[in-house]
Amino acid sequence: MPLEPMHTLLQRARAGGYALAAFECWNSDNVFAIAEASRDASTPVILQASPVEYGTMGGAVALKRIADLYLDLTGATAALHLDHGTTLDQVRECVEAGFTSVMLDASRETLERNIELSAAAVAIAHPYGVSVEAELGHVGGSEGEIVDENPNAADHLTNVDDAERFVRETGIDCLAVAIGTVHGAYRGEPKIDLERLAAIADRVGVPLVLHGGSGTPPEKLRAAIGLGIAKINICTDIHIAWLDGIAEARQTLTPSVPGAFHRIPHARMKTVADHYIQLFRNRA
Repeated sequence: MPLEPMHTLLQRARAGGYALAAFECWNSDNVFAIAEASRDASTPVILQASPVEYGTMGGAVALKRIADLYLDLTGATAALHLDHGTTLDQVRECVEAGFTSVMLDASRETLERNIELSAAAVAIAHPYGVSVEAELGHVGGSEGEIVDENPNAADHLTNVDDAERFVRETGIDCLAVAIGTVHGAYRGEPKIDLERLAAIADRVGVPLVLHGGSGTPPEKLRAAIGLGIAKINICTDIHIAWLDGIAEARQTLTPSVPGAFHRIPHARMKTVADHYIQLFRNRA
């Protein structure tokens, strides 16, 4: 199946009261496992990568070709998304490569500078029909080039009044909110501010995005979906599944037969993708 614009998939999800899983991609095997899970669930997914991840695959064009191959092979439906782009050149690179969505993450900048840069990303992407995600507030933790240790600091969380202005002045298609989740593993019990999320959703008409889905309690994720979250990012859990699968394979199989060796990590990644796709459709 051809790639679809992310905003059309997310608008459908929000209207239907469910969310789509957005899985980080770093090699062809994990793209294939995610596409298989999407096909089996008859549910779209978001394939996404930061410049660090698609750089390991040969660049943005290489990831686009790999995504096309496995979507054609499986018949799955997906958007292809730049995750945490930090420059307008990266946005332009992915638009030109054929991505159907981009994120310009200027969340560490001042509000005015974030608005300016996010609006510039919209100006680059929208003429090509490409969706734009931006982040307001700042999701902490560690992923890709992001390192931040205090996700619950008040000045990191998304301000409700700012969110309304931000969406209006930038023209973005979806907004990533900071409500206490983290990139990577949690240290201590997650503190998710669902009241803040409800207030943002009441003021903002575009679909909302939750970064840091790995390790967040399922009941919190379902509650967030009920309050307007339409896309939830999963990176750490699917990467750990791959690493755990390699460790399991090493116990009984020889790396000199890669075809057999890598069946186990592939199956583990698909199991994780199956789980989150079903959870976000409230089928688990």
